[in-house]
Amino acid sequence: MMKLEQLTIIRGKRTIFENFTLDLERGSITCMMGPSGIGKTTLLRVLAGLEKPQRGKVSHLEQIKVGCVFQEPRLLPTRTVLENVMWVGENLLQEEQQARRLLETAGLADWVHAYPSQLSGGMRQRVSLVRAFFARSEFLLLDEPFQGLDMATKTDMQRLLWQLWSEFRPTILLVTHEIEEAVQLGSRIIMLEGSPAKIQTDVMVQDRNKIVHLLRERIENVRIQ
Repeated sequence: MMKLEQLTIIRGKRTIFENFTLDLERGSITCMMGPSGIGKTTLLRVLAGLEKPQRGKVSHLEQIKVGCVFQEPRLLPTRTVLENVMWVGENLLQEEQQARRLLETAGLADWVHAYPSQLSGGMRQRVSLVRAFFARSEFLLLDEPFQGLDMATKTDMQRLLWQLWSEFRPTILLVTHEIEEAVQLGSRIIMLEGSPAKIQTDVMVQDRNKIVHLLRERIENVRIQ
């Protein structure tokens, strides 16, 4: 289990999180929702080690490999699809057969020698997702990775994410604004509200229809407030 313990995150004069605590079950998919600007991306950046909290800690973070997939694909423009997937920190290429297999799973077998500029947005995001799993990240941070994609592409991406997660079983924290996506992919859904942000809704996904109704009602209440 990964545990966020008493995190306090302050940016400028604003306290985004104060004494924030969250347990993440190993090998689970937790979907995090909340209003724009509440601090979801900031929290992911802290978990990725890109920013530091003012107080608190994340247990086991130093011992595991953390991967990130952002809204916009972060691919190397001068490297092919295959090279982007296989690229690691010291410019080494490894396990080409595995990389090709995962790209085939993602429907990109015919594009392994293409460059990012030759791909559609959805294809580039598939490469980013494959790369995160190829790196065998034990903890994956997904910041609205399907935002801006058309419905058909988004459905394909959600299916690919589920397929890759089923094979590798990393712990995933997925930020999304879409209730249906959270219910479809997550085993647990948390909703942030307030300032500093707190978890106001925390549910395990069992009765999906009931959860959709609950979350829609909660979001509507937040808008009214």
